[in-house]
Amino acid sequence: PTATVCVGESEAETYGAITGKLLVHPDDVQGIGPLRQWILDNVADETVLMVDDDVYGMYCLVGEHPRELGDDPETVEQAVRQCAQCAKDAGVSVFGFNQAPDVRKFRAFEPFALNGWLGGVIGFVGRRLRYERHLLLRADIDVCLKGLLHDRITWTDNRFSFKQRRFDNKGGNASLRSRERHKHELAYLQGTWGAHLRVKDGKTTTVLSLNVPRRQV
Repeated sequence: PTATVCVGESEAETYGAITGKLLVHPDDVQGIGPLRQWILDNVADETVLMVDDDVYGMYCLVGEHPRELGDDPETVEQAVRQCAQCAKDAGVSVFGFNQAPDVRKFRAFEPFALNGWLGGVIGFVGRRLRYERHLLLRADIDVCLKGLLHDRITWTDNRFSFKQRRFDNKGGNASLRSRERHKHELAYLQGTWGAHLRVKDGKTTTVLSLNVPRRQV
């Protein structure tokens, strides 16, 4: 309920009929890297959480079955604020949640992770990290690796996960996706981060994971 909706100038009138809490960016600011950095540069709050427009549900993964929390905004906001506070207390720049909403993959003895990359729902404390503006698709992975380099850890609350319809929506960032752009950005990431980035081609998508060992001790 307290969220600010970030939209381009050409969409401001349409979204303005729904909410008065708008953050309007120039239409030529497009792509994940440029847009996320524009938000960080234009929001005064120390802590900022960005939620992609294809996110549609939050789940608690603790227990035998996942529990949907999307119909309880206060619970969702409380989980977000607790995660942000943990990151701030730990001196971490970037934080977020489990990207695998699958209770079978949740490990009760690892409620938090210190070496993952975040996307879809990603938060920042302070402005120590900056996005590469030429990365339109894979910028979140790059900025999380920067966080691991400078802060030594990222903060992921594995107990909660947001569901999103990745690559299904039309408009927005979907118009920037292409095979050539994907290959170009992947080559940049591999050239920059080397063995710290694992790349595996799946049946329908390319799976990227980080190889930066960290132990919670």
